[in-house]
Amino acid sequence: MRTSSVILLLLVAAWSAACQAPPAAAPPAAPAVDPPFRATSTIRELMQSMVAPSAQGLWDSVGRISDAKGTRDLEPKSEEEWAGVRRHAVALMESTNLLLIPGRHVAKEGQQTLKADDAEPGSELPPAEIEKRINDTWVAWTAMAHTLHGTAASMLDAIDKKDVARLESIGSDLDGVCESCHLTFWYPQPRAR
Repeated sequence: MRTSSVILLLLVAAWSAACQAPPAAAPPAAPAVDPPFRATSTIRELMQSMVAPSAQGLWDSVGRISDAKGTRDLEPKSEEEWAGVRRHAVALMESTNLLLIPGRHVAKEGQQTLKADDAEPGSELPPAEIEKRINDTWVAWTAMAHTLHGTAASMLDAIDKKDVARLESIGSDLDGVCESCHLTFWYPQPRAR
């Protein structure tokens, strides 16, 4: 009993000392950290180097061609062809994450048009206006990028299952997803009459 009384006395003394101790200093502020991502390429560059080639690779992988040689169906046949189509789906899916990095500009400073030199004047908004639309409606931009990601993920699933019909069907969906985004952000809106 005496041992338990001594232990209890020591605990009370330690608790009393802790209560009377000056408060501990606040932990030092964390040093400023650079953002983990660096948006070095423009949206235009991402579209030209990743999004468009990946989408085109998916579209070109399936379908029907009629030419001088006759009509034939396109589809991946070998493991290498399926792997190539799969790379397009993965690249398209992951490019959507790159489109959502804050601070990424639509085009390089001073660039006036996003289309090639032979584009019709007025066929696309100036990059500054596109960027303003994106920034003003970031939630819509994010939703469209997520929709593109989901469509690419569905294509990846069809590829992994070697489901040619589904891959072709989702390719039509992909076209609609791309066009919806372009109509929202890239093209001038028709004036109300």
